[in-house]
Amino acid sequence: MRKIILIAFLIPIVNLAQKSSFHKPWKLENANQRIEKIRKGDVKIIFESNKDFKSNLANIEVKLKNHDFKFGVSFTQLRRFWGKKFADKYLNQVKRVFNYATIGMYWALTDERDKSGKMDKYYNEVLSWASKNNIRIKGHPLMWHEAMPDWVRNYKNLDELDVLIKNHMKRLIETYPQIDDWDVYNEPIGPFKPHIPHSSIRDWINYKGGIYPSMVEIYNYVNSINPNKNYSNNHYHAKDPEFFKINKYFIDQKLNFSSIGMQAHMQSDDNVMSEKDLWNQIEKYAVLGKNIQFTEITVTSSKRFKNWKDHQAFLKKRDSVMKTGSDYDLPSLPEYEDFQADYLKDFYTLAFSHPNVTSITFWNLTDQNAWRGHAGGLLYKDLSEKKSFLELENLIKNTWSTNIASNTNLEDGFIFRGFYGTYECELTIDGKIHEFEFEFNKGDKKITLKI
Repeated sequence: MRKIILIAFLIPIVNLAQKSSFHKPWKLENANQRIEKIRKGDVKIIFESNKDFKSNLANIEVKLKNHDFKFGVSFTQLRRFWGKKFADKYLNQVKRVFNYATIGMYWALTDERDKSGKMDKYYNEVLSWASKNNIRIKGHPLMWHEAMPDWVRNYKNLDELDVLIKNHMKRLIETYPQIDDWDVYNEPIGPFKPHIPHSSIRDWINYKGGIYPSMVEIYNYVNSINPNKNYSNNHYHAKDPEFFKINKYFIDQKLNFSSIGMQAHMQSDDNVMSEKDLWNQIEKYAVLGKNIQFTEITVTSSKRFKNWKDHQAFLKKRDSVMKTGSDYDLPSLPEYEDFQADYLKDFYTLAFSHPNVTSITFWNLTDQNAWRGHAGGLLYKDLSEKKSFLELENLIKNTWSTNIASNTNLEDGFIFRGFYGTYECELTIDGKIHEFEFEFNKGDKKITLKI
């Protein structure tokens, strides 16, 4: 009897959805409809004038200049570049996309014992640039259990430390009055986590009776200095039930704070948020009725680690190499650059479509000096654009923008639908151009322009 031999060719089946360099597009059900509903409105421009024109017909151009929504980037990298041509190029790239920036004002940098004035000069120059370029600034943070001066770290007299902490926060708020947004105590449920080194700030928290009473005291204090600021409660891990609990407690105590801040540093596969993860997290906190800010976003274009354990091994080796004066950074890879661009397009679209979300801040603009040595920037080290930068630029400046050119009758006014924010308007009457700037806020039904 003839034997038939079957030879099986085993072709590996690759599940692209589980490859860390592949992004399966999100469904984004009704996201664009929500954006249309919550980020835009209809408004009528009324024209007032005591002049006589030959004709009431006019050409009108209305263009969104600056979103009401805060599309942010961190300036924590900028300090190392300041005063160099590199910084000028960096800031020009910022202006292309962003209208909001977080500036690092850690106690170690704002040390009152440093009499050189170097950091004050830096902050004032950055704030001046931001004002001229319509970039709103957030101060980060008023207090933290890390990044403090050495003389504070082991301070023994807790009564004196109590005064020092409060004076430090007061000095920041009063020295930089043009900053309206502040992270108050950064990562409030983190001081006693196992990976956090001991410091006098931890001792002070215990001295005040623990995390909850100490945080209440801090928020009450900063509000006694200025209750009109936008104060944010920011943490690195919004999935931690303790963070939800402390926000609920703040609300029950009637503390004055406007925003809940969530970080999302996605440098390992187990930290990459799915569409469901992101939406459910926003929805969970939305019931508290506060604004939600995504305060620190990292999506890398370098190879991610499987989990935190693998990531820690890399960081340990990196610290060792850097002590020798060398760099040890992860390279940006083409397949992860595709992932970064595709993922961020979906992440921003979904977050922007939720009514409680008021800002998204990407943490590193460039791979140059990026946090933890990942290729976590939207720009390469030479500040040229990655696909992700161009994707966000297209979303924010084109897809989510308003630019209208039309004709109008001055007596009838002009009705348009657009995104909320600051607008530039050109009105051409009898061959002469009249220029205006106006704010279009949610709830506005009419805007009056005086010619």
